[in-house]
Amino acid sequence: MKVILGAGNTKLDGWISTQEKDLNLLDIKDFKKYFDECSIDAMLAEHVWEHMTKEEGIVAAKNCYEFLKEGGYIRVAVPDRNFKNEYG
Repeated sequence: MKVILGAGNTKLDGWISTQEKDLNLLDIKDFKKYFDECSIDAMLAEHVWEHMTKEEGIVAAKNCYEFLKEGGYIRVAVPDRNFKNEYG
């Protein structure tokens, strides 16, 4: 099973798209509603972690880790504040 965290409008074949209103990364009970422990092969979180404090990011990472299969992975992408783009 592969899960997109904070998917917005992103839909990928073979992936389950989630939003914060359904799966709050800071609330382990939300994970338990939808997934068994050690049941997820991969998680994708693009432009999600930068909206959390450092402490919240640690909680979210621990919650995600609990539901990953052995050998599973989380891909996290956040903006690089040292790299200027067309938005500043």
